[in-house]
Amino acid sequence: MTKFTANAIRKMWLDFFRSKDHYELPSVSLIPVDDPSLLWINSGVATLKPYFDGRKTPPSPRLTNSQKSIRTNDIENVGYTARHHTLFEMLGNFSIGDYFKKEAIMYAWEFLIDKKWIGFDPAKLYVTIYKDDQEA
Repeated sequence: MTKFTANAIRKMWLDFFRSKDHYELPSVSLIPVDDPSLLWINSGVATLKPYFDGRKTPPSPRLTNSQKSIRTNDIENVGYTARHHTLFEMLGNFSIGDYFKKEAIMYAWEFLIDKKWIGFDPAKLYVTIYKDDQEA
């Protein structure tokens, strides 16, 4: 299996979604602008609220980003395990009125199994869906 650096994965992600006509948004400040509901940015989609609530028009209905984020819901475990962090980058792809689950699932699958991108063996991947979801 190929080993990738964080920088390589980020670049592949953004390249992949740009190849699918997504507009790349830059990572923004961890301090939210015009959003009193958040103490800090905790996800890639948090920066897109103005597009979803109609305050702003997005530069494209298809967006992608690599957003620095902070989460503290399990802060007491930071330092005790290798998987608990407070700062991380969230890779995101978003559609504002353009596509939905079918296309999002196809994009995710292609990114994971295509040799041009991550190149996982599909026989070694397990896909799960919510039992009541009739669309996925």
